[in-house]
Amino acid sequence: MNCYIDAGNSRIKGRLARRSEPFVVHWPDPAEPDAIGTLATRLEPLLVDDKGRSPRQFVLGSVVEPTRREWLETALAEICPEATRRWLSVPAKCCHVRVAYPEPARLGVDRFCAMIEARARIDTGPLAVIDAGTAVTLDVLDASGQHRGGLILPGLQAQIQGLRVTVPGLGDALAGLMTEGAPSDHSADVVPEATRRLGLAVDTTTALDLGRHWLLAAGINEMLAVWREALAEEGELIAVIAGGDAERLAALIDPSMDVRRE
Repeated sequence: MNCYIDAGNSRIKGRLARRSEPFVVHWPDPAEPDAIGTLATRLEPLLVDDKGRSPRQFVLGSVVEPTRREWLETALAEICPEATRRWLSVPAKCCHVRVAYPEPARLGVDRFCAMIEARARIDTGPLAVIDAGTAVTLDVLDASGQHRGGLILPGLQAQIQGLRVTVPGLGDALAGLMTEGAPSDHSADVVPEATRRLGLAVDTTTALDLGRHWLLAAGINEMLAVWREALAEEGELIAVIAGGDAERLAALIDPSMDVRRE
């Protein structure tokens, strides 16, 4: 039995070959004195069933720094000592996708896998593949499967974390945005509807929240418009979007675009 793991910057997502539902585990806090033990404790009940069966092979993709990669490697070795662990790397071409990077291995494996999955699901026409995670990535594939390149933007939480560090005076206003959920609409009674429609706020927390959404909307929609026109002769550009903030980001994309949530 194989286990497929995507170790992202915020969470570890995985799926066992014999199960239909994926699992999600959060990374331990960097200050955790026994981060490997904590991670193993979180993973073990998801990997070993009540009959003692566990994966024989782990197939892993990750762009995290070496420290957390080592945590995961060690935790899996403790839980399943006889299982092999195969870390994916990015080749120049695979599964009808050809990488644009001069050095393909420098492309994030998460972006590469997202392009392969999108091309497998939609096998004709050009695609814009968007992963709305800690970082928001957008990669364009033409109809032939040639990767035209991509861009990386700070995600919704990354923007808030960045402001927390660089503009500490915003601390109180940022507090309501420091979780994955949406902020409380404490200003609902004082914000005119016309102002809401235009994307302006009358309190700092809401201004920050609107700003981070508009920043992503502007960047993503501008790039989609450019490539929609550039590849028009190959067919209608389809945007394929996934990731933890996919639903919120999809709502910001130009409604004239064909958007597929995955």
